[in-house]
Amino acid sequence: MRCASRSIRRSPIGWCLYMPRLIDSELFWRLTMERRTVSLLAIAALAVPVVGGLSAAQLHAQMGGGPGMGEGPGSGEGPRGDRTERLIETLDLSEDQVTQIRAIREGDREEMQALHANLRNEREAMHTLMSGTASDEELRAQHEEIQTLHREVADLRFENMLAVRNVLTPEQRTELSERMAQRREDHRGRFQERRESRRQQRLAE
Repeated sequence: MRCASRSIRRSPIGWCLYMPRLIDSELFWRLTMERRTVSLLAIAALAVPVVGGLSAAQLHAQMGGGPGMGEGPGSGEGPRGDRTERLIETLDLSEDQVTQIRAIREGDREEMQALHANLRNEREAMHTLMSGTASDEELRAQHEEIQTLHREVADLRFENMLAVRNVLTPEQRTELSERMAQRREDHRGRFQERRESRRQQRLAE
């Protein structure tokens, strides 16, 4: 079956069938890694509505935020950023904690942006190879390059998470963990509801 699968992929029609599966696989891996690093994403955005009398806009500015500051989920912009704000607003961070976490974020911002830029370039290269006459070996090598960058991003986020975790008090860690668990449970429930709704729609057709 494996040999047959490879022969199918070599044909133009086979590539058309295989490309969505490969892209879906990469997307699934990315989403899985993002869920594993949700602690970092929740903490690092740090767009808290009220901390020590500061407004959300003032705090975000002091933390070095602003348009184009970050990339991807957890950057503090968009729906996921809004959810992050609501998640951490109960942590009651002190101004000293805000200062420390700002320094942590600033410390690896350029490296993270460079990794994201490299990842975009390598994905574009993969799409170019897919639409051309690249060999299986070339595609596997490009796929491994993309996965290596994914791992580097995940490792950097994890180290950032550990650094931020050391700033939080035990009580704040516990509270954040509980709220993250609740958010995951809520998300799982909504996902199951949508899946059941789609199933019912298909049965009704």
